[in-house]
Amino acid sequence: MGADALKDLPVVAAGTAAVSNPIWMQWIGQQAWLEWIPFLWQMLIAVLGAAVLVLTVYNRVLEATQRRRDLQENPAPCGSFWRFIRGEGGAVGARTAIGGAAAASVIALATPFIAKWEGVKLEAYRDLVGVETICFGHTKGVQMGDRATMRECVEMLNEEVVEYYAAIAPCMENPDIPVGVQAAMLELAYNVGPRAVCRSTMMQRANAGQYSEACGELHRWVRAGGRRVRGLENRRADSKHALCLAGAPA
Repeated sequence: MGADALKDLPVVAAGTAAVSNPIWMQWIGQQAWLEWIPFLWQMLIAVLGAAVLVLTVYNRVLEATQRRRDLQENPAPCGSFWRFIRGEGGAVGARTAIGGAAAASVIALATPFIAKWEGVKLEAYRDLVGVETICFGHTKGVQMGDRATMRECVEMLNEEVVEYYAAIAPCMENPDIPVGVQAAMLELAYNVGPRAVCRSTMMQRANAGQYSEACGELHRWVRAGGRRVRGLENRRADSKHALCLAGAPA
C-alpha cells in the first residue's frame, strides 16, 4: 500500500473499534423509543376495547331485536331510548343500523378516536372547566381522590359510547347519513353532550343530506369555559378529516 493511501486511512484511537455502531444500535442506545410506550399502550387498549365493543354491540343488537318484537305487543313508556329500541325514530332505528352492522361500525370507528383525544388517567383530576374527571373523560359521579384500573376505564368508555349513540340515534331522521358522519357526531356528543348535538346545525344539515356542510360545522365547537381552546380546535379538525369527510360522499 502506497504512502498516499496510508494518509487517507482514518485514525483510530487506542481501545476503540474501527467500525462505528449501526444506526439502529445508536437509536436503541438513545432509548428514544421508550417515549412511545405510553402512547402505544393506550392505542393497544383502545383497539382491544373496540374489538370487544363490536362483539358487545352485536349481542345487544340481538337483544334489541327481541325487545322490539315484545314491545310491538306490549307498548313501552314514552321516551327517546324506548323509541330508539322500537325503531320508531331515527335513521338507526327501524331501517338499518341497530338491526345490523351499521351501529357497530359507527361505534367501532368513534371509540378509538375518542380514546386518543380524551387520553386516559387512572386518578381523578379536574378538566379545563374544573369538572372532576377520570379515565377516558368520564365525569358521572366522579370525586377527587377516585382511582380506577385500566380495565374499568375501558369498560366505562365502551358503555358510555353505546349510551351516547343511543341518545343521538333518534335525532338522525335521514337513513342515509354515512357512517363517518355519524361517528363524528357521536364523538362530538361524547365531548359536549348528546342534547347539544341533537339540537345542532350539524344534525340539521346531516338530516338534510348536506354531509360536507355538516362536517364543516365541527369548527364551531372549539370553546370551553368561554374561550377558544387549541386542543379542541385540533380535535375538531382531526374529526372532520379522519371521521366525517372520510365517509361523506363527494
